[in-house]
Amino acid sequence: MTLITHRYFSLCLILLTCCLALLSSVLLDYDFLLRFVDEGGFIETLTLFFYAIAAVFALWYGRKTIRLTSRVAIAILMIAMLAREADLHKVFGMSMLKIKFWLTTESTFTAKLAAILIILFLAFALYILIRNAGKQWLSDSKHGLAYAITLWLFLAVLVISKIIDRSVNMIDEMTNWMAPTWVVAIQLPQEEYLECLLPLLIIVAIIQYNHNKNII
Repeated sequence: MTLITHRYFSLCLILLTCCLALLSSVLLDYDFLLRFVDEGGFIETLTLFFYAIAAVFALWYGRKTIRLTSRVAIAILMIAMLAREADLHKVFGMSMLKIKFWLTTESTFTAKLAAILIILFLAFALYILIRNAGKQWLSDSKHGLAYAITLWLFLAVLVISKIIDRSVNMIDEMTNWMAPTWVVAIQLPQEEYLECLLPLLIIVAIIQYNHNKNII
């Protein structure tokens, strides 16, 4: 068994990422830190690169153990997350993920129709993936297989990173509290580093799945 195929490898990777983010908050100059982790900075660029790698990796590496439709679905979802990270969901002038996009007249009918088609396409890709592998994933989770644990951790990191992303803004909106610089210096690296980790967790899960299917 190699290190990457150990069932707790992804958990250790997440904890290491959080520690590196905290070290960045403590050691880096505040202005440099903002440029490093903010939109368009090094970490976001690296995240986009990792999503592209994850999409290609899903199509290529899992070809002997993962059926083609599942690999294509994973690649599509990785490209969608890349587009989301690159703010391409705002291509219609406003994010299609916001309720305001759907309820106001600021967005044209054509933009809303295009957004619906995109969402349906992604939902279909997710459906294919769940149909092909959902039951097996749940079964393998009960047996503690490494890839299954990694996928649960992927979902947890996805949710936690979004909570961290919105936490300070939500508190500000509700209480008019302006976060001090030290809070921002801790929040931003944690969010951006965890988001950067997401495509890597998918790559790890594919490697672990390949290993599990080779030894079963």
